[in-house]
Amino acid sequence: MISLQRIFALSLAGLILWNCESKTPPMEYMPDMADSPAREAQEADSNFPNNTSLRLPPVGAVPQEYYPYEYAGWTQSLDALPNKGLANPIKGDLATLQKGEIKYQTYCSPCHGVRGQGNGTVVGPAPRLNMAQADGSPMAALTSASAKAYSDGQIYHIITEGKGAMKSYASQVLPEDRWKIILYVRKLQEYDNRTAGK
Repeated sequence: MISLQRIFALSLAGLILWNCESKTPPMEYMPDMADSPAREAQEADSNFPNNTSLRLPPVGAVPQEYYPYEYAGWTQSLDALPNKGLANPIKGDLATLQKGEIKYQTYCSPCHGVRGQGNGTVVGPAPRLNMAQADGSPMAALTSASAKAYSDGQIYHIITEGKGAMKSYASQVLPEDRWKIILYVRKLQEYDNRTAGK
């Protein structure tokens, strides 16, 4: 007579083999625990007070890789920025300057020129396309005495918030890349200082 243990072992082995070779998925015990029902982004959901599946982020939540700019919306003059704005946290090694040059040539040179002299392809030697400053003066040269007098934080503020005819580049240039552009602009200014009398 076949023992009860042998019947159980054969039944278990048969069940395992049947599940391995079955063309249909195996039976699940409590399937909602394995596959919870998902909601579409705009779908109604009566489980929540606002009847929507969209969840509001917690108060004070900040997206990843986002750093709020503490001088956003600053309307006073650049000279009134506390401590002349933020300090540049990036060191100017060769790789950083090369990245700054790439970003400068992409975003800044069309107006400010390849060497920062305010004669980019958009404005040209004589202002074109009405790209003069608000007071009618030509496009700002980054090698001018006033631009050289700006602190890194003030230039960062101009890139972030805009100034005069220049609009904000905050949506196009990452904060880290803005600092790299500033380091490259400082190199352009150094070059201009060396070649000013020549």
